[in-house]
Amino acid sequence: MPEKERSLSNAKSQAINNRLALIESLLPDLEKEIIALQTESANHKIKSNLFDLVTAADLHSEKILTSAISQHFPQDAILSEEGTAHKASHGNDFTWVIDPIDGTVNYANRLHHWGISVGIVSKQRVVGALVSAPALNLRYRAVTGEGASRNGIPIAVSRKDQLFQGVIVTGFPYDRAQRAEPLSRALANFLKVAGGVRRLGAASIDFCLVADGTLIGYYEMQLKPWDMAAGLLIAEEAGALITDFNGKTVDVFTSHGVVVANPKIHAAMLPLTAPMLEAIAIEIE
Repeated sequence: MPEKERSLSNAKSQAINNRLALIESLLPDLEKEIIALQTESANHKIKSNLFDLVTAADLHSEKILTSAISQHFPQDAILSEEGTAHKASHGNDFTWVIDPIDGTVNYANRLHHWGISVGIVSKQRVVGALVSAPALNLRYRAVTGEGASRNGIPIAVSRKDQLFQGVIVTGFPYDRAQRAEPLSRALANFLKVAGGVRRLGAASIDFCLVADGTLIGYYEMQLKPWDMAAGLLIAEEAGALITDFNGKTVDVFTSHGVVVANPKIHAAMLPLTAPMLEAIAIEIE
């Protein structure tokens, strides 16, 4: 993404906070509704392949969020995972990037590690973010230049500086079967040196758990904009260094992978992720 500004103007900061406040006003009821839907039904549909699912709750969450945004901020653009798209009005540059339920496979299997991810992009940069994980009683928030918080309390990345001191988290793409060999080599690199390695299944929460110091690092390939927009800003505002597998700045719309950690852990992680570049290069028919 373009180089981050140190701070926003007061007017822009207020505009972003007003938008996040709208989502925060919706979350208490929406979270209860989604939890109830998870308990009542495990029905789901397949999207791109057997591992890529959508549930009634995804569609319900998306409708509630995008309808409210369109009503209160009709000039804003919207990009949401389940298909809602709305172009910005002339002269306005806010784009909402939404994953109505991140971790749908977890949700469909009645696991608790899933969340609602809402990012706000301006001039190709994420400037506002909310990630809610209601089944875990966690809510994360960030605005550019204003830091990040968990349940209203400021957070920061871990100060650990050795991989054996903590847990690394990763994820696998939906077409992982065709990329299994290089994915496995990258995983093996971390299994040899990290204090632990986990695959939790919700990218937005993975970013946030690095942001609050629970995990020391995160890497993954083929994330979509809605997978990482909100989490990226939360981790960045908490002090994480975030690059792609080449060590270059991440663009939420074009980058093919992320490495997320404090600077010292990031330096140790980056060479271990080299097989991920091979995984990305595999052409899938």
